[in-house]
Amino acid sequence: MSYFELRDCSSYLELHFSAPDSANALSLSAARELAAIASKHRAYPGVVVVRARGPVFCSGGHLTDYAKLKGKAPGLRVNREITRALDRFAQWPCVKLAAIEGDVLGGGMEWLARFDYRWSVPHAVFGFWQRRIGLTFGWGGGAVWARHLGEPRTRQLLMESRPLSAAEALRLGLLDRIVPGWKLADELAAWAAAMDGAGPARRWTASAETRIFSSLWLGETHRRVLAKWRK
Repeated sequence: MSYFELRDCSSYLELHFSAPDSANALSLSAARELAAIASKHRAYPGVVVVRARGPVFCSGGHLTDYAKLKGKAPGLRVNREITRALDRFAQWPCVKLAAIEGDVLGGGMEWLARFDYRWSVPHAVFGFWQRRIGLTFGWGGGAVWARHLGEPRTRQLLMESRPLSAAEALRLGLLDRIVPGWKLADELAAWAAAMDGAGPARRWTASAETRIFSSLWLGETHRRVLAKWRK
């Protein structure tokens, strides 16, 4: 079974996630497929938009699969592999945007942490629901959110384990934009076109600033700009 469909939308690649039998749970098989796509298209320099079919963007782990496992060790191995898959997705050197048109719950929030941009329609609901099934963060997403939001705020959201509206998620810093569903396609196309050439900036980190700048100096884009200033 394939969980992802890749489409060329001219100004960006669109990756559709669909696991309807599990409310779009991110199973081990789905995570492996996601990581394989990131590896296969690693050289793609543009924007990748991830969307999901149905009322849920991602419901977290596949609980039916977990319930079939015998003992603790197999479950921990599965979660470690899913963590590695999400980290590989995060390291994909393109600009990654989640176009959220449904709810994001539990482990789905840990996947969401790995995106560069997060847009949502107004009606989506968000929840750090790991505590409701007796767990905490298991896919490395807590550490990523802590870097974005701070550790105290991330801990509060995990302890409260409550549903968040899109408006509150935006206020908390979990989202970058709220876009009406009927405008989403047009907004994505315009934004992706404006982001053309942003790949080098995507690689920026404070620790690697000088090295990245040096690698770009007199690169193709830089030479093209300088040529316009030659007298």
